[in-house]
Amino acid sequence: MIERIIVLGGKGGVGKSSISAATAVLLSKLLPNKKILLISFDMAHNLSDLLSQQIGNMITPITSNLWAIEPDPNIYAEKYTKDLVNKMKALMKQMPLVGMIPKIEEFFDTTFTSDSIPLALKNAIFFQKILDAEDVTSQDIQFDIIVADFPPTANMITLFEIPQDQVKVVLKYSLNFYNSIKGTIRNFSKMFHQIIKPFDDQEKRRELGKEIFNMIVDLEKRGERITELIHNVGSLRLVSIAEKPSFEEVKRARDLTKKYINLDAVHINMLTPDPKHCNFCKKMRQIQLKFSGEIKKEFKNLKIWESDKLLEEPLGIDGLRKLAYEIYGDITAEDILNPKR
Repeated sequence: MIERIIVLGGKGGVGKSSISAATAVLLSKLLPNKKILLISFDMAHNLSDLLSQQIGNMITPITSNLWAIEPDPNIYAEKYTKDLVNKMKALMKQMPLVGMIPKIEEFFDTTFTSDSIPLALKNAIFFQKILDAEDVTSQDIQFDIIVADFPPTANMITLFEIPQDQVKVVLKYSLNFYNSIKGTIRNFSKMFHQIIKPFDDQEKRRELGKEIFNMIVDLEKRGERITELIHNVGSLRLVSIAEKPSFEEVKRARDLTKKYINLDAVHINMLTPDPKHCNFCKKMRQIQLKFSGEIKKEFKNLKIWESDKLLEEPLGIDGLRKLAYEIYGDITAEDILNPKR
């Protein structure tokens, strides 16, 4: 059973991926008996660069208790649509006339495809499979903690929502289409009886209909389970830099996500270290301190973590641990998993 889902969100380019990786690396050290998964949902995956190790689409071991994945959502969307397409084709072919409509198979081949599903919904399909403990990688690993690097706010919201994706919408449309055609055929059955073979396998057609209906029911039930799981064990951490656009973004993200997940902390990242002999650095720091103060005031009831911009990019396990200690200091895993103001 998943104990904690830590989600890092915020505007692009504020260091979500680095903080996500650093958090996962530190937790793996502090909690050696827990299995931890680091996921990137960023279109431009960079976990491989941050961890100095090729990650890709398979769950990849990083340490003895830390794994990472940069999922290709097309693969999981394709798996999701394939069975549905085959069942819908079979059902339609069982109907007189419909199976004879020109290009009917082409309609299904071009409508029910992974390419027709938006990227955010593809990511949602994968995320739901991971959280629902489905075998998406042929690896039998039950994770205790998940650290997820989420995309910017608009696509982040989609990942929290129960996917009402195009496949499901088109499925309902197709079933309505099926019923309307069936009614028309019934009205003119005598006319076509001599040239069109009547329904001759009602049992097979009923079974196909039940299977398709069950797919819808299973999707909705899984969505309910995932929504409850995220609400119960999810912890959102918004990442911002001390600038106005990023500050405005985390405020929007807070308002848009509150019905899905608990917001527990804010990271103020990439602060300029206190300058001594650099007028430009002094000016930058003054601007950052202004917006850092506004962020702290806006989120005064939450835990606030601050981190200075490092001179060297945090790469590899050692670099990420250095960033983690810059962010969290000398605190316990419990303080990270359940931050208190």
